[in-house]
Amino acid sequence: MAATSATNGELGGNALVTGGSRGIGRACALAAARRGADVAITYVAHADAAEATAAEIRALGRRAITIQGDVGDPADNVAAVEATVAELGPIRYLVANAANGTFGLTHEMAMEDWDKTMETHVRALLSLAQAARPSMREAGGGAIVAISSLGAQRVYDAYAAFGTAKAAIETLVRYLAVEGGPDGIRANCVRGGVVLTDLFKEIPEWEAIAAAAAERAPLGAALDPEEIGAPVAFLLSDEARMVTGQTLCVDAGFTLPG
Repeated sequence: MAATSATNGELGGNALVTGGSRGIGRACALAAARRGADVAITYVAHADAAEATAAEIRALGRRAITIQGDVGDPADNVAAVEATVAELGPIRYLVANAANGTFGLTHEMAMEDWDKTMETHVRALLSLAQAARPSMREAGGGAIVAISSLGAQRVYDAYAAFGTAKAAIETLVRYLAVEGGPDGIRANCVRGGVVLTDLFKEIPEWEAIAAAAAERAPLGAALDPEEIGAPVAFLLSDEARMVTGQTLCVDAGFTLPG
């Protein structure tokens, strides 16, 4: 299906979602497809999960492709953009979701682990945005959404590298918004709370953590990945056409109590 102009909350164009095989990335890819986007998803190792997500997108009547690549490698990011353009056409929407890194205390952190965390977060966003910008201009504008976390502002045990990287992403998004504005390119972040992904559920005490988060949150719940995907799709859409350079906190009110 060819890209069409977006109307109301529909997405009239092609989306690239990094780390779209599972968890939040999968939810973002499906949310974009439900709003009308054709979607390319990247993955590192979970080819079967990526293809399963692509099959779900196709079942919605949209085109979907899968691309193997590591967001920590700028060459892979350029290749992902080029593959998306070649298979689907110009990119209008970019969701920078995939990330990797190391948990640890600042006085114990090896420099190579720190660098890897920065590479797969903030450098990845920069290289993806640089690669996608010409295509977005060709498409008549576009929207970028990066995934952050509460650790960008709050301090969590052994989360220094991740938290710093997420804070850097939120800062970089503001620069992308200002510099991309004249070309009709918006950039925003979604800062998620405790999200019940498969990865989160690998934590031995995940149920206790989720219960504590739900007890603290005014809305009384932890989040499912779909509850991040929906706001991401909104920020991509023309419903948010005057929203740029912002970080939307989606945490069921977790951060409100003192």
